Amino acid sequence: MSTVRNAAGPFCRRIYLHENRIEDTCRSALSAVGLMPSSPGPVRIERFIFLQFGIDEEFESLPEHIMGCAKFTRQGIKRIIINRQLAEDDGMVSRFRVRSTLAHEAGHGLFHTDLFVEKLNVESAGQLFGEEAGIFDSVAKDGFLCRAEGGMQSVPKFEWWEYQANLAMAALLLPKNLLIEAARAELPRVLSGPGSFEDRVADAERQLSTLFVVSRRMISIRLGQWWTEQSRQPSLF
Repeated sequence: MSTVRNAAGPFCRRIYLHENRIEDTCRSALSAVGLMPSSPGPVRIERFIFLQFGIDEEFESLPEHIMGCAKFTRQGIKRIIINRQLAEDDGMVSRFRVRSTLAHEAGHGLFHTDLFVEKLNVESAGQLFGEEAGIFDSVAKDGFLCRAEGGMQSVPKFEWWEYQANLAMAALLLPKNLLIEAARAELPRVLSGPGSFEDRVADAERQLSTLFVVSRRMISIRLGQWWTEQSRQPSLF
């Protein structure tokens, strides 16, 4: 990780995290609290939040466009709140969104707590820096606001903290080694089953979505071109 002093933006510093650093940190954090699954299956993200940060998720009425938020004090992360409407909706889509939002906010807790504590301490001392948080849709005075489940590229480039939290969300819910293990089990059907290759991939991703309890979109983004790359090496299977 590297940091630079920020001349603009809501934080004193900008941090640069390589994707591999985010992967390693999330994997280590899950393992440290005994929540890294031994075989492909859903990560208990609610339990992770409790064991990692000592807090329970909360459900409150939030503006319709806000799925959840992470709240901080000068002592650290204190609340993770999910829009109650998400939990009240029936169906797997709602469950996917609750889990992805929890993991996104947990990513802020893992990687951005120090930034927010520093921000609050500087403001408490009456100092000003950068730009007001209010001009950024994803940053409030005391925390982050999660607007929607997104992919790795679905946030504005200048909101680097949201990009990093999305990477952490995927790493927490879909540990790469477990996802690849599960995808390999689906690969024979993808390579030689009935229908088009695209249809077989879609069916496999739906199976993985059910297995890990995440959206198919997250599975697709996480795997990227993996299916296509494997289809070019059929002799391996």
